Amino acid sequence: MSGIAAIFHFDGSSVAQPEIERVGNVLKAYSPDGQKVLTRGCAAFAFCLHRFTPEDRFERQPLLLANRFVLLFDGRIDNREELGGSLDIEASELSTLSDGAIALALFDRWGARGFERMLGDWAVIVADLRERCIMCARDPMGLRVLHYYHSAQRFAVASVPEALFALSWVPRILNKDKVGDTLVQRGLDGESTYYQQIYRVMPGFRINVGHNGLTKDRFWNPEDIPPIRLKRDEDYVEAFREILSTAVKARLRSYRTPCAQITGGLDSSSISVVAADMLGANGQRLNTFTAVPEAGFFREEGRWVYFDETAFVRQIAEANSNLTPHFVPPSEGPILDQIADQIRLGGAPTGSILNGLWVMDIMAAARAKGHNVMLIGDMGNITMSYHGRGLFAELLRTGRWLRLFREIRASGRHWRLMLRHWTIAPFIPPPVFRRYKAWRGQGKPPWYYMSVVHPEFAARSGIVERAAREYLPFDAAPPRNCRSGRIRDFYCYSEAADWFAKLRAHYGIDARTPAFDRRLAEFCLGIPVDQYLRDGCERWLMRRAMKGRLPEAVLNSNKRGAQAADWHPRLTRELKHIAAYVKRMPRNADLASIIDVERLNGILDHWPEHEPAGWSPEFELLLAVPQALGAAYFVENVTGANDRGLASVD
Repeated sequence: MSGIAAIFHFDGSSVAQPEIERVGNVLKAYSPDGQKVLTRGCAAFAFCLHRFTPEDRFERQPLLLANRFVLLFDGRIDNREELGGSLDIEASELSTLSDGAIALALFDRWGARGFERMLGDWAVIVADLRERCIMCARDPMGLRVLHYYHSAQRFAVASVPEALFALSWVPRILNKDKVGDTLVQRGLDGESTYYQQIYRVMPGFRINVGHNGLTKDRFWNPEDIPPIRLKRDEDYVEAFREILSTAVKARLRSYRTPCAQITGGLDSSSISVVAADMLGANGQRLNTFTAVPEAGFFREEGRWVYFDETAFVRQIAEANSNLTPHFVPPSEGPILDQIADQIRLGGAPTGSILNGLWVMDIMAAARAKGHNVMLIGDMGNITMSYHGRGLFAELLRTGRWLRLFREIRASGRHWRLMLRHWTIAPFIPPPVFRRYKAWRGQGKPPWYYMSVVHPEFAARSGIVERAAREYLPFDAAPPRNCRSGRIRDFYCYSEAADWFAKLRAHYGIDARTPAFDRRLAEFCLGIPVDQYLRDGCERWLMRRAMKGRLPEAVLNSNKRGAQAADWHPRLTRELKHIAAYVKRMPRNADLASIIDVERLNGILDHWPEHEPAGWSPEFELLLAVPQALGAAYFVENVTGANDRGLASVD
């Protein structure tokens, strides 16, 4: 689990030692357990070791092969025993090999195709010193990251963009379009970054760079996942349990006892109880960490939502004696300063700003308890606990009318939503659906109630067109094929992977998500959609698999837990400080061109005393405020205008 970087001069000129040392210095946060740089003529390499697994103590990178190839590896290989057998490595020898050494052996035996055999979270760089070319690859799920800059004469690649900027010839130019995309909850193509000319290696891709330029080669494509058909419904449950256990076990490999983040939902709670059993077999306990609202906050549960995970998590702990829960309230201090810290740490205005704050709080709590690995439930709603609503369109498309009628009727009070949104809407011709959405929007831009991006910037930047081209149109109907919709959502995790890399360096905790294990994802995408929805029961696969393991109140709940539920009173207390900061935004021309400061001021002037109804237009627009604050801090940081901090005002 390391920071890695490489520099290549294609004109044959030597890389100076200070050049790679500057890159390595930026990566020092990833190297509490050792750092090494290597120069070989026109190439140079930096490796920064952060030990998480027992085998990491054997890591000796950069690794050389035949005095020609240099390999850098970051990550964790989960099928070590299987690969050891394929490579004819004895078990006694395998236990003394680092994951990087196994990756080198795979390359020695099968070339770059050898990396396709690895399961786990990984990124690899291989330089060919003789042919003056370099290859970079990233695991299929994109759980380790590589960023690169390429010109005709030079190439540089590193775990984080900031390491690239240590090189005088790599530009640090704000990508305003990407910032705008984030403000409207898009920008999820996975390859572009918040800096112009800085790109990511895409998940499941290799890039090859040499004298002839840069080429991309995709070695894993979720579209190619074959269908899985078993004889009985029970067979799917048994197979899923086995794969989930395998995914959890692989992520428990650590030289310290792992912990878990847990909510009252199905994903993280299922992962936690499986992990607790495995640790209990070795005489260890599982500490879990749950974010809860600030002291004094209370709000009655709604029909479909609850605002405090505590009660559900306590029931899970009572039913699983080897699980010790810890409840983590928000950090004290101004929320504006916390937003600034998150942007400074994460290096990007990504995702939900407020949800990011509680993740940082539980990371800090876990570090205080001495943990270095945390299991999380991310992406479970796309894989193992998919709701199954795509079944309605499939039943209509395949002419199974009687079954469709039964499922709609079984939806109870949701039957209108299931009929209108999930059954009929996918088959409305796109031009008709677009006109309908435009009519519903009353002529306003499609992002109007979710963002305060400046309308002139949005039009000039082409935000709407780019969303349709790179991810999903704002006015698109639900997909007729739910499989394609789930595959599209796979790529949402590129931004999260970047952020968790920064958290790993800062807190010393490796966040691991069993729900996005490649084997589990392929199984969950390959099985029939009716395994997720049956007789009105959504998430049917998970509910069957965890019966007897989770309390009935958790297993059968149809409510969603609202993380950062206390966001409204926390922001309300600081309205004066927020307003003061917003008033000085126009001083930064870049910022004023992206964010509609006048509209933002209007929202603050009419800030409601009480939180609006969940997911109403008013509710979503209020949440656009912290997102705008995060984007503002990031823009000021990149453009050099932020010298006092987000909460500092005149």
